[in-house]
Amino acid sequence: MKKKLLFCLCGMLAVAILSTPSMAANLAKAWSITPYAGGYAFDDDENLDPAPVYGLRIGYNITKEWSIEAAVDYSKADGDDRVYRGNGSSYKNDAKMLGYRLEGLYNFLPDTDVVLFIAAGIGGRKLDYDKGSQNSADGHDFALDYGLGFKWFFMDNIALRGDARHIFITDENNNNFEFTLGLSFFFGGEKPKAELPPPPPPPKPEPAPFVEPDSDGDGVIDRLDQCPDTPAGVIVDEVGCPIDTDRDGVPDYLDKCPDTPIELKVDKDGCPIRVTINLNVLFDFDKSDVKPKYHSEIKRVADYMNAYPWEKATLEGHTDSRGTDAYNQKLSQRRVDAIKNYLVDKFGIGADRLTAVGYGESRPIATNDTDEGRQLNRRVQAVMETYIRR
Repeated sequence: MKKKLLFCLCGMLAVAILSTPSMAANLAKAWSITPYAGGYAFDDDENLDPAPVYGLRIGYNITKEWSIEAAVDYSKADGDDRVYRGNGSSYKNDAKMLGYRLEGLYNFLPDTDVVLFIAAGIGGRKLDYDKGSQNSADGHDFALDYGLGFKWFFMDNIALRGDARHIFITDENNNNFEFTLGLSFFFGGEKPKAELPPPPPPPKPEPAPFVEPDSDGDGVIDRLDQCPDTPAGVIVDEVGCPIDTDRDGVPDYLDKCPDTPIELKVDKDGCPIRVTINLNVLFDFDKSDVKPKYHSEIKRVADYMNAYPWEKATLEGHTDSRGTDAYNQKLSQRRVDAIKNYLVDKFGIGADRLTAVGYGESRPIATNDTDEGRQLNRRVQAVMETYIRR
């Protein structure tokens, strides 16, 4: 039976290849539906005769060459006489099979009317033996398959199709074979574009008039260009130099801060050079006197303010949570005033440049449940930031 089915399929393939071309093709993005029928040969261990098989394929062409398909088929097979009972008698164990697979196809010569393809996929089947028989092995089995086939487009959207598959039942190590013929109906797809005739040759151009050279292409001729190597696309002035709108010495096409005030110094990217300094002075519990060890810390702030006399600073005083809110508010103010007076008295910073604000216990930066956390909260802080002027 297997050999007869294979011979029949090969014969139909030969007829298809020798037929008159229909000028059809396997189109990308086309859907297909293929009812089919054929024969199914079971492994000898399954004790089933070869049987007719009927099914349906639904496919989609991802490209002209690659397709995916889902297939479902059904077969009803007669059992053979090789199943024996314990008393030596035999019986026929008939079965019904429902198969299902998902396959990928590669199509050869997809632009011709006869398209050959190879296929491989995964799936399964449900094989139900006669429930009246003994030793039946019903259930779902996992399957792998591969094979080949052809599609003969005898009309633009209809093709005669033949398939041959080797189906390996992994659960039982059984080798089954399926040979089918069907009609494929195609829907949609990308139609091949008609080839247009080549355009006529262009007319012979007139001799170009003499134009003075502009090597960097900025619109200013070389003999007037004072910046002859300006990069392409950069806006230039009347002498061919890049525009510098904010006049900081960095041309606009390189300037990452194009609106920098004229009085500020800038870096290579045209951005103002910024200077930042922090002040952080800690105090003992219920104290507002400045410890000598913070002299250098406060001096750094004084040096900064002397270097940038136009800048002002806001000093912030804080306490831990011990004591009443009112008391802590006054204590924080005494602490911040002590730092302000230190800057004025020791380093000559103008009092009008310093603002001292006490916040009491309202802005802790650490827990007040430990000695270490409370120490961090008993502080005067300031952050000062400015830009360097020319």
